[in-house]
Amino acid sequence: MTELADGIDLRINESIATITLNIPSRHNSLAGEEIELLRQHLTKVEENSQVRVLIITGAGDKTFCSGAALNQLGSGSISGELFAEMTDQLAAISVPTICSFNGSAYGGGSEIGLACDFRIGIEGMRLFVPPARIGLCYPVNGIQRFVSVLGVNMAKRLLISSEEFNAEELLGAGYLTHLVTPQERLSKTTELAERMAGYAPLALKSMKDICNQASLSQLNKEEANIIAQACNNSRDLKEGFQAIAEKRPPIFKGE
Repeated sequence: MTELADGIDLRINESIATITLNIPSRHNSLAGEEIELLRQHLTKVEENSQVRVLIITGAGDKTFCSGAALNQLGSGSISGELFAEMTDQLAAISVPTICSFNGSAYGGGSEIGLACDFRIGIEGMRLFVPPARIGLCYPVNGIQRFVSVLGVNMAKRLLISSEEFNAEELLGAGYLTHLVTPQERLSKTTELAERMAGYAPLALKSMKDICNQASLSQLNKEEANIIAQACNNSRDLKEGFQAIAEKRPPIFKGE
């Protein structure tokens, strides 16, 4: 089964489902309607009892995903919470998930990878998360995911100092679970997916659920969301988006 709508492609081949972000002209960034379509595809995968593995990848050879469309974030057409709901849904999928990076990842694209169980990267890819550069507080669940998977120090380097990392650094930090050449990516992805698809599905689902529960740390999400909302209602954030539109450095005043 293949469904193609507005740049989000769902293909199910026997027990393996593949979702492809197919908007390479804008670095596979996701507008509101595409986030909703992606969520619909995730629901179809979860409801299909024949699917045992999900692969997420991108079209093109430069960028896997650059997160939510900045123009819509800046105008208020979409919110970080909408993107966060999608990544939460992806993380909660019961079958094993593989993020197969066809290129670099930026912003929320990096969290789509973190929401997957396995991340196959390619030599030459890069990753950075830019919210601090525009005055945005990243969604709370996303911050928790960065800390849970990568540890607090790496999460701070990505989110607070907004450092850029290459493929080898990402492998060493535990962001990538596998690193291959671009030519080897498809075969490695297929090999891993087919291997897991042949295992006992109940055992995989049970162990994935237990692993995810074991990784959760204590976080007062209500208090954290209040802090994040205050940041995201700030004048600095408006200045950040205006600076992007005007192609100039932002002038932040801490208010």
